[in-house]
Amino acid sequence: MSKLTIEESIEINKDEIIKKFADFLLNFRIPDKEGKSILKYREKLIEAVSDDLIRSLVIDYNDLVLYYPELGEFLVKEPKIALRLFNKSLRNVLRQIRDDLSDSDLRNYVIRIKNIGGRARKEVQIRDIYRAENLGKILMFRGIVVKATKVKPILRRAYFRCMVCGYIFPKEFEDVFEKPESCENPACENTTKFELLKEGQEFEEFQELTVQELPEELPPGQLPQGIPVYVRGDLAGKIRPGDRVSLTGIVDARPEGQIRPGRRPLYTVYVNAVYLETESGISEEVKLTDLEKQKIIAMRDDPDLENKIIASIAPSIYGYDHIKKAVSALLFGGVPKQLSDGTKIRGTINILMVGDPGTGKSQILKYVSQIAPRAIYTSGKGASAAGLTAAVVRTEDEWTLEAGVLVLSDRGIACIDEFDKMSRDDRRALHEAMEQQTISIAKAGIVATLNARTSILSAANPKFGRYIPDREISENIDLPPTILSRFDLIFIFTDKPDREKDQKMAKHILGLHTKEINPTPPLPPDFLKKYILYAREYIQPKLTKRAAEKIMDFYIKMRESSKTQEEESLGLSPIAITARQLEALVRLTEAHARMLLKEEADEIDADFAIELMRTSLTQVARDPLSGRIDVDIVTTGISHRKRSNYMIVLDIIRNLEKKYPDGVPENVIFEEAGKNGISKQFVARVINQEKNRGHLIEPKNGRYRLISI
Repeated sequence: MSKLTIEESIEINKDEIIKKFADFLLNFRIPDKEGKSILKYREKLIEAVSDDLIRSLVIDYNDLVLYYPELGEFLVKEPKIALRLFNKSLRNVLRQIRDDLSDSDLRNYVIRIKNIGGRARKEVQIRDIYRAENLGKILMFRGIVVKATKVKPILRRAYFRCMVCGYIFPKEFEDVFEKPESCENPACENTTKFELLKEGQEFEEFQELTVQELPEELPPGQLPQGIPVYVRGDLAGKIRPGDRVSLTGIVDARPEGQIRPGRRPLYTVYVNAVYLETESGISEEVKLTDLEKQKIIAMRDDPDLENKIIASIAPSIYGYDHIKKAVSALLFGGVPKQLSDGTKIRGTINILMVGDPGTGKSQILKYVSQIAPRAIYTSGKGASAAGLTAAVVRTEDEWTLEAGVLVLSDRGIACIDEFDKMSRDDRRALHEAMEQQTISIAKAGIVATLNARTSILSAANPKFGRYIPDREISENIDLPPTILSRFDLIFIFTDKPDREKDQKMAKHILGLHTKEINPTPPLPPDFLKKYILYAREYIQPKLTKRAAEKIMDFYIKMRESSKTQEEESLGLSPIAITARQLEALVRLTEAHARMLLKEEADEIDADFAIELMRTSLTQVARDPLSGRIDVDIVTTGISHRKRSNYMIVLDIIRNLEKKYPDGVPENVIFEEAGKNGISKQFVARVINQEKNRGHLIEPKNGRYRLISI
């Protein structure tokens, strides 16, 4: 007797497979919380026929193998045929439960398999799916959705009329449309002439996704690879670009073009999704065992825990302890909140590092991108607005949405180097993401809002090559105040000659090269990543009353200190701190509590936040002219003193216009301004700016008049 082929054996055993799968659906039992045996899938079947929104039944592969091992093995070997038979079995069972369901209604119900086993029990890397050995296999893999098309209807079943005998018969389609090979009327021999009828056509939802490798799992030096994934039915329309997904699907291929003699018979690989779920948190990135969790919890009692974490941030870089403290706070982050009125308050922390070349900014960024549970590194030189946020891309027949860096690093960290090299239009794209934590798109008929709950750690170089201490930050760096004000902390790196400091740094750098110094971090990078992951997932510290009072005292004192310095000229005073910095203090306090695995953020955590905020404000918000802290330097780009002097110059011109109807002479303006301690250079700058704005005219050479608006 000749050996049966797989197709022949399936043909013989298909009734048995349908029968066994029906038995599994109706009789598989599991214990409930009280230990009583319950029918797991029978209850789900009853729920499915009762709820019109439910159109699939999710089966755990482990349950199937436990009940009928041969069905599990058959599914792994021949997934397409197995699922076809499982779906038929499901519809038979549903018909038994509810006999009033029509055939078209029953065809809406499908089986979905999760936790697939056999050879595919281990998750497969996306770049390995392209191997020829995986074609036709059912695999499980994870990735991030970078592109999603619109949901469209796809023809699932239709009727054809034979043009010879007039016989009408149905045909079902799986992946592509195909005309019947022959007429189903036994008396007819027609094989070519068929008419597709509009009546009786059945459709289901269809969507194409592009799923790309996770950034943190990307091999060093490799470009991320993606794979097209086709989703149908109730899976379509649930996923947005930027979502991280766990997928089970059948690998298939289609010809790249027509297969003809003289051409390479190349095929394009894609995946037909069988089951898909989004990963809600970041816990899927790094699996934590119970032993690791116990080890992390035990560290809570370590009195030197904070110093160990800070020392584990870029240990090869000498010094910069306050910046490493801030970066560690950024890694842990504050607690996001949603108020009763629907207002959302971000928990992410944004930090900008500005400084001289060769001070280690890029190295810190690179290190953070490696130890953060989810992080993407990019450079401002090579990043566009679409690359940072999201792009609308033209495909063969429509526009689709493609996620950028901030969307891909949702719930993670975006490390942006050369931040000052970005164009003005590209930087504008960051405004919404940095405060509202979303990316809004309204292009080519696509209106969407994507999540960008991302912390931004960025580095920039000064405008003049080196940072000039006696100039404001707005003059030192080519960034607008609207961007600067969205950073919780800004730090300045300056490279000043200092014999003692230079000697220590040189000794440290040379020690790294001679291997006399081994920059081993107290907490290994892999363990630190898991520690950060655990803290962000399981620790949600609450601000205590005493910590809130401490933050309030600091805030009020800073505000009052500016009042005592009030300038009588305009009746205004410089503002040392605003509500935006107050919210940043809360985030930093919560981040420090998270760092130490504390359920409550107390005064110690508030002191940590206040110290960082005071250091940052002292570096970037100190007015070089008055020596006082003026947060307007960051938020508006101009200090209170400069604004006051600016208004004084305009008032001088306005008051002298009656005396000089043909325009106030320039030398008179200089003389009057000099009496108020305002330099000629500043007056000349005011005149040029007002002329450019169209507020000041020059009726005669060297004479100026204001235009009343």
